[in-house]
Amino acid sequence: MAENFRHRGNTGAVYDTEVGKKKRERMRARRRKQRLRMLMMGIMCVVFAIGAVSTVSCYVRVTELKAEVEQKQATLAQLESEYVSLNAKKENAVNLSQVEDYAENVLGLVKLDRSQEEYLELQKTDQVEVNEASSGVEKLASSFVKSFNAILSFLR
Repeated sequence: MAENFRHRGNTGAVYDTEVGKKKRERMRARRRKQRLRMLMMGIMCVVFAIGAVSTVSCYVRVTELKAEVEQKQATLAQLESEYVSLNAKKENAVNLSQVEDYAENVLGLVKLDRSQEEYLELQKTDQVEVNEASSGVEKLASSFVKSFNAILSFLR
């Protein structure tokens, strides 16, 4: 250390030492500030890079989701078209005029006339009828009464 001093006397050596210490402290302070600035710049660059990467990855995900939505919409449109087609086929298959035509031409059925229509009156409560008539005459009489009742109900 003695070599760094100028020899002007005792007061000059002390002055040089104090000036040198202040210079060194200023240099150290500058270096600290430079290191701090470099550290802050590095941190800012890292934050910026992370933000850029996350933004790009979000745009990639959005693009993938848009493609998936478009695919699902195309599938939906196809299924809706198929639904409409199947409904039309069902309506054509269950058309009443076609059923009547099939019944008349293929099965040989004929439409009822008004005179052939028969209305039944249902009883409101259940009734149990015990058939005690065991002879043929009693059975014949009961069937005649039932037939007569059916004719009367038709005429009403």
